[in-house]
Amino acid sequence: MMNTMKDMQKSRQAEDIVLIINPSLWYKPMYPTGILCLSNYLEAQGIPNTIIDSRLFKGKIGPEKGHKLVIDTVRNMKPKLVCFSSTHAEFDEVVKMNRGIREFGGSILSIVGGSQPTFRSSDFLDNGFDFVCVGEGERTLHEFAVEAIHGTNRWGKIDGLVYRDRGKILKNRSRALLTETELAVGEFNAFGKIDKRYFDFSVEIIRGLPLRGGLLLTTRGCPYSCSFCGCNAIFGRSLRFRPIEDIELELIHLKEEYRVEGIWIIDDTFIVNKKHAFLVAELLKKYKLIWGCQSRVDTIDRSAMEYLKRCGCVQIDFGVESGSQRILDEIIGKGTNVEQIENAFALAKAYGMRTLANFMIGLPTETLEDLKATKRVAKSIGSDIYVFSIATPLPGTRLYDLVGEDIAPHQYAELNWNGSRMTARLNKSAISDVIKEKTHLKRKYLFRSMLRSIFAGKELIGPILKREPLGRIKAILRFVLTHLLRRP
Repeated sequence: MMNTMKDMQKSRQAEDIVLIINPSLWYKPMYPTGILCLSNYLEAQGIPNTIIDSRLFKGKIGPEKGHKLVIDTVRNMKPKLVCFSSTHAEFDEVVKMNRGIREFGGSILSIVGGSQPTFRSSDFLDNGFDFVCVGEGERTLHEFAVEAIHGTNRWGKIDGLVYRDRGKILKNRSRALLTETELAVGEFNAFGKIDKRYFDFSVEIIRGLPLRGGLLLTTRGCPYSCSFCGCNAIFGRSLRFRPIEDIELELIHLKEEYRVEGIWIIDDTFIVNKKHAFLVAELLKKYKLIWGCQSRVDTIDRSAMEYLKRCGCVQIDFGVESGSQRILDEIIGKGTNVEQIENAFALAKAYGMRTLANFMIGLPTETLEDLKATKRVAKSIGSDIYVFSIATPLPGTRLYDLVGEDIAPHQYAELNWNGSRMTARLNKSAISDVIKEKTHLKRKYLFRSMLRSIFAGKELIGPILKREPLGRIKAILRFVLTHLLRRP
């Protein structure tokens, strides 16, 4: 009887703090690790919490119905605090859900964090939010939750918080970043709070391989300054490393609880520090996990490629961006050169490593000659998979300043790497029709990318398909059909 009472008390406390996974992200294998980090950190500080996601509905529903379901669920729960996270693309839906919850009345507090709130906090404060978390969120959310739970409401003492008080926007001092010791999660119960469907068979964790996959973040921060990215504005320019022991506990948890077979490392700069990267690689080898990662072309060399391959890495994604050295230097500030690009892909090919090449077109001042250089490099590197995107100036990035166009909050949803009604207005290149050019390039490499996604891993596919083949074959078919039916 006593245990039952304790469980009931903990359940009520957990429902005091609710974190929302936006319906636009439901059913995707790339689950939002940021929400899980926040949930785990709160639990480690003794604050139980609940995550609301697609578990609310056994079948599948679209985002619109998902928004209503989230609003109704929160209204019934009556929590003390609701926490949202938002990118530019999710601005409309978090504003909509927050308004729906706030219309209910009562004393529910809501706070939003993430990339877009960090860069444009006033946009959210002007559209229904009273509180915005700027920068890295764990400690700010913890202190905010303590004030909310106890009703003390001493908002002025919380670093990293921007809020409205009596009609005036107040911004507290910046939040110091977590130390490496604080990056240790210790407990991983947040995984048990999200829909298990995130761990169904999918070919999207490691492209083309039908696996139960998981995501792994091993570092925070980025020492580079690419004009299209705002990562280091949130996580700092210095790399911070999660303790290896903590990473190992997470891998064990993912394997034992969710039968994870493949891991995608979501670090922006995984191979910059080879000592750390090799230690992580050894863990992945130890637990017999297939895995992939992202790398800059200037951080990979023969010894690194050999080590990663030996430890089970099967794919590396490279941010090539452009084949024009002028664009790489003057517009992106990438700090890489064309020779390094070609060497990285040649090295990967020599070691039988699958590659993905990310390209970007329509950058400010990009000429037709620059575009020709990009096409030449795309052809010469012979990547397995190609991704072509339209340069998109996200608020808070240097690219936004280079483009020099004011983008209002109601236009955020139009900021699309595949093109939108905003593309022509934001195009500051000499390419007259960027969408048409991007579509042409995608079509040119589409079937190669699809086939190589699957068959470049042919030595893995056979053994994989021997285990639960039906679910894996369905995942492959979904992947193929989705790409064939999707507009280029």
